Amino acid sequence: MVSHYLFEAEFCNPASGWEKGQIEKNVQDSRHRIWQGAPAFESLDALNAWLEQRCLTLWQELRHPELPGTVADAWVDEQAELMTVPVPFDGFVEHTKRVSQPA
Repeated sequence: MVSHYLFEAEFCNPASGWEKGQIEKNVQDSRHRIWQGAPAFESLDALNAWLEQRCLTLWQELRHPELPGTVADAWVDEQAELMTVPVPFDGFVEHTKRVSQPA
């Protein structure tokens, strides 16, 4: 995927063991913010629609930890810097095979 979209992967900082704990804490906090008080859903589509709206709402409320404004503000600023997606990435080739008893 890195070669297809021509970007460099940067997953973590070497020799920064403290990052793992920070990431896990952020995930835990986000799960709590998103799912607390979530209603029951009649379908996966209903869940996805609710989840999208919930995330957009929270991005408008959540202060960005490093930049002025909210996470939503940072996203608006970042969108102008993103490259356009060329051809969609198709990361697999599907083959239909038949299995039979050995002769």
